[in-house]
Amino acid sequence: MPSLRSICVGLLMTPLHQFSSATRIIVEPSTSRNPTLPHDVVLPGIDLNFRYALIGRGTQNYTCATACGPAVPVGAVATLFDATALARLSPSMLHTIPPLAVDQPIPAAGEAFQVGTAPPLMPIGRHYFDAAGVPVFELSGVNKVLYATRAANVSAPEGSNPGAGGRGHGAVDWLLLVAKQNYVAESVGLGAAYRVVTAGGKAVCDREGAQQVDYAAEYWFYA
Repeated sequence: MPSLRSICVGLLMTPLHQFSSATRIIVEPSTSRNPTLPHDVVLPGIDLNFRYALIGRGTQNYTCATACGPAVPVGAVATLFDATALARLSPSMLHTIPPLAVDQPIPAAGEAFQVGTAPPLMPIGRHYFDAAGVPVFELSGVNKVLYATRAANVSAPEGSNPGAGGRGHGAVDWLLLVAKQNYVAESVGLGAAYRVVTAGGKAVCDREGAQQVDYAAEYWFYA
């Protein structure tokens, strides 16, 4: 019987189009003292170690050619807040943050993020897309960076906060992101990330031009 390690490696080498709703794979629970992802995550597992759990709060950005055309994604911008200690202490409290955070203002630069009854979360970095359209996670607070590429995605679970005070167009997908290989810039100290417990972020074109849609999510980083 093949080992879990060989299965995970094989999954990460599988083309993206092969990860469909018909082949969803539940992430294996952790057998260590590390926190585990939400039980309803249906994304491929990875053979890496947990490092950080962060809350991302920002905007998903789109462009609309017409008022009735498709909303074309053109990147995202978010501040990343450190929730690693909370993930270890109380994952259930952690999971309450994105649905609340999506409707709260983004804190000013350098300020902590206070959401609900959770402890204040300090900023640790930022998420953006570079000039080549590659998603970047810059954890300047710990001198780590991930230049990512999408390996798999699934729709956010039913009941996810759609954003805009419950009147938004839906929560963006949950993702598995892995380090981009043979890129002009090299990832440092990070090999993969999951985007889960998303809130808001989807757009529908109702006018021509650019759109920015508030979103929040958990990002779990591994190395």
